[in-house]
Amino acid sequence: MKQINYYRVESLDQFQKTEIQGGNPIVPVLAVIGTIISTGKAMDQATEWFLEGWNNPN
Repeated sequence: MKQINYYRVESLDQFQKTEIQGGNPIVPVLAVIGTIISTGKAMDQATEWFLEGWNNPN
């Protein structure tokens, strides 16, 4: 592996990689909420298209 010689950059070993934790816990919650909302909107649009075709067959 190439030796890293940049200022304030360290190479981590395998054990250190498994111990890294971080991030904001609200991000996954917002992702789930966004998924639920977008799925609901898609279902609503599909229902509107279905009812439009059902009520006005050509």
